[in-house]
Amino acid sequence: MMALLDIRHLTTQIPTPRGTLTVVDDVSFTVDAGECFGLVGESGSGKSMTIKSILGLIPPPGRVTGGAVLHDGQDLTLLSPRAMNAIRGRGIATIVQDASSALNPVLRIGKQIAESMLEHGIVRTRAEARARVIDLMAKVGIPAPETRIDDYPHQFSGGMCQRVVIAAALSCNPELILADEPTTALDVTIQDQILKLLLALQHDLGLGLVLVTHDLGVVAQTCQRVAVMYAGQIVEMVGTADLFRQPRHPYTMGLLNCVPRLDGPADKRLTPIPGAPPDLAHPPSGCRFHPRCPLAADACRSGKPTLTEVSPGHLSRCIRQDALTADLWETAVA
Repeated sequence: MMALLDIRHLTTQIPTPRGTLTVVDDVSFTVDAGECFGLVGESGSGKSMTIKSILGLIPPPGRVTGGAVLHDGQDLTLLSPRAMNAIRGRGIATIVQDASSALNPVLRIGKQIAESMLEHGIVRTRAEARARVIDLMAKVGIPAPETRIDDYPHQFSGGMCQRVVIAAALSCNPELILADEPTTALDVTIQDQILKLLLALQHDLGLGLVLVTHDLGVVAQTCQRVAVMYAGQIVEMVGTADLFRQPRHPYTMGLLNCVPRLDGPADKRLTPIPGAPPDLAHPPSGCRFHPRCPLAADACRSGKPTLTEVSPGHLSRCIRQDALTADLWETAVA
C-alpha cells in the first residue's frame, strides 16, 4: 500500500555570505493515512524547514537541492509553482505555529476560513461558503459560530485563534495536515484541548498528521511514530513507545533526561544537554552531535554515521548504539 506521504533523501540548502547551510540533510520518512507522525528536536534542528521543504515554501535563495517528496504518486519537488498552489490547502494543509500572528487582523474570521475554499472551488457561492464555515467552526469547538463568524481575530483568545486556524486547514478536505508547533503559544490546559481536538479530527476524518514539536510530552500523547532531528538530520526514528522505552541515540537520551518523570526518584535532578547546536555553515566532522556527546569516541569524530536499522522498525544514526544504556548516559553526564 502506497504511503500518503513519502519523503526520500530530502535535502534543502540556503546560501549565505558565511557559507551554504544544509538545513535539511538527507531526510527520509513516510506517513500513512490515519497516522500521526512526530518530528521532534531542539529549535534549529530542521523540523520547520522540513515542513516548508515539503510544501515548496523555502524562501529564495534557499531551495530543495536533492531528494523527492512523493504525494499521490507525484514528486512535489518537480511541480511548477501553479501546480503546487493546487496541492497546498486541498491535498496538504498546514497549521501554523502562532495562530494569532498568522490571522489577518483586518479581515473577519469567516472570510479567512472561506478564502481557501473559494480559491480551490470547494464551494461556488459565498452563501455556501458561509454555511460551510459555520459548520467547520462548530466542528472545532468554537461556540456560537453563527455570530462569531463575523468577529475579528482580536476578539478571539489564543486558543480560539488556534481553532480558527485548524478550521481553515480542514476547509478543503485535505488528506494530510502538517502541524508546525501548533500548541507553542498556548498555556497547558488549552494545549491539551487543542491536541485532543487534533487527534479526534484525525481519527474521525482519517487524516495523516505530521506534528512538529520540541515537547516530548506532546509526542507521547499524540504520535504513533517519531523522528528525532538534530542539525538538519534525522538521528533516530521509531515507534513512540519504543523511543521512551529504549532510545538508541545519545541525543534522544539527552532529551529524555531533561523531562521530569512521575515514575522516577523524587530527588532526581534533570540534566541538560551540554553545549549548543552546531553552526550549520561549519558543521563538525563526523557525527554532528559528538561535540556535545559525553559518550563520544574517536570514531565519532572522524566517521560519518548513517541512519541504520538497529532493530525492526528502529533506526539510529550512532556508531555506538549497541553500547547505549540509560545508566551509561547518566554516569557520563554526572
